[in-house]
Amino acid sequence: MMRIFWTLAVAVTLLVAVGGCAKKKSYTSLDEVYAKYDVNKDGKITKEEFVAQWKDKQKAETAWKKIDRKNNGFVDRVLDNDMPLNVWSAVESNDTPY
Repeated sequence: MMRIFWTLAVAVTLLVAVGGCAKKKSYTSLDEVYAKYDVNKDGKITKEEFVAQWKDKQKAETAWKKIDRKNNGFVDRVLDNDMPLNVWSAVESNDTPY
C-alpha cells in the first residue's frame, strides 16, 4: 500500500515539474517572436500587442520596459535588430503569456 502511495506521489511530482518547465519559452529566432507578438504583421511589436498576450498585465508592463529600450512604444525588427533573443526568453520566464 505504501509503495503505491509513494509511486503516485513521485509521478505527480514529476508531472508538476514537467508542466512548470513547459511554460517557459525559449526563442530560437526573431521570426518566432514576431509571429507571436506582431498581431497585425506590420513589422513592429507595439506595447498594446505585447501586453494583450499576457494574463498578468502588471507583469507585462514591467516586461515591456525591458524590451522597449528606446521608450517609443514599439520595437521594430529593422531598428531593434540588436535585441538579443535571450531577453525575450527571459521576459517570458517571469510570467506565462496566453
